[in-house]
Amino acid sequence: MTCKYERLFIDVLNLKSVNEAPTKQHEIYFNEINKFTKHLLILTPQQVIDYLSLDKHYTQNDLELMEKEQTLFSVTQTSEKSNRGYPAFQFDAGAVRPVIASILKILDGDYKNWDLALWFNSFNCDLDMSLIKALDTMPLEQVLKEVDKEKSPY
Repeated sequence: MTCKYERLFIDVLNLKSVNEAPTKQHEIYFNEINKFTKHLLILTPQQVIDYLSLDKHYTQNDLELMEKEQTLFSVTQTSEKSNRGYPAFQFDAGAVRPVIASILKILDGDYKNWDLALWFNSFNCDLDMSLIKALDTMPLEQVLKEVDKEKSPY
């Protein structure tokens, strides 16, 4: 992720209100990130480590490796560059949902950080719901098919 891209999210997260947004892009991200965090839980790295460490001991380095290997993803949490948060919908039964890695591999870096979290939460016309909701209510093969279709629509 480029420094400029990361800087945008840090700037947005530092806004106290939408009225402080210097650009329309900042305003849009401010509103969408606030909507996301009001309804969906973001876990700290330590919470993820504790959650995943039921059968094996995990560390911060393990989380970074899992991100690099596209097993899970994180979002910028505060103005501190090292402060990452992990959207909780990625986890189930003490593990990262395997479908998350499948989706991330299909997308192959097209979305990152908050763009990725907001993409998961956006309405998908073919699924008639967000991907986050579809992960809990639809056959995973159908969800993956829709992700693949979005990646290569033709």
